[in-house]
Amino acid sequence: MIRKQHMLRKQRTGPGGWPLPPRLAPSWTARRAVWWLRLMQAGRVHRVHGELTALARRRTGLRHSGLLRYGDALRQEWRARTEAGPAGPALARADHPNYLGSPAVVRSLVDGYIALLIARASGTVPHAACEAEMHRLAGIFAGANAEYAPIGGWNTRGQLGDAAIRRVPLDAGLGQAASLDDILRETFAAVGLATLRVLRAADRSEIGADPALARLLALAERTAALLVGTADSQPAASTLLAVVADLPDLSG
Repeated sequence: MIRKQHMLRKQRTGPGGWPLPPRLAPSWTARRAVWWLRLMQAGRVHRVHGELTALARRRTGLRHSGLLRYGDALRQEWRARTEAGPAGPALARADHPNYLGSPAVVRSLVDGYIALLIARASGTVPHAACEAEMHRLAGIFAGANAEYAPIGGWNTRGQLGDAAIRRVPLDAGLGQAASLDDILRETFAAVGLATLRVLRAADRSEIGADPALARLLALAERTAALLVGTADSQPAASTLLAVVADLPDLSG
């Protein structure tokens, strides 16, 4: 603990005020730290987040601890620059139980929402329950729910908000006046409508049960990738609504 505090006190900064990489071993961790610094200086926070999350999932012992701490320091600096003011708590560590950079946490939230929509379609839950969950999820990913730790720099209007407009896709007419919460409500509403289109197509025997399940799984996977910040690593055509593009809309 004393050693960790000493390292934090000795954090060096370079051009532009970005934290410089500490001395790391093995050599590949030192190279990765420099790579992350360059990505952050270029504004590609989502790329750093994706690599850091993947590394955190497979780490063993203390071998990666210095690199993980440096990645968190970079994201904390990014958040300080993009969310100055009363925008919420300081960057939470990647080991937070409800960290929104965790694919498992995000997928659990998305799967729960789709399960609720399926229950609504079968008549076992009211429409109001789905509406309430849509608003709750928008608040969580907008950083307004204290029980969940957002990704520094990613859960912002300029990052996640713009990504949602591109990757759902949503009406570009939302414009800069729309808040992140507004955009996320539209995102979860779109996921809800897509889920209901799949369920109705299956109910009408327009698609089989197995293809319907495959589409719902693809929808959940793409939604989670968007929310966690890894959707841009997928092909541009892999939008959320592409899953149902060939199905009749709900007015048909």
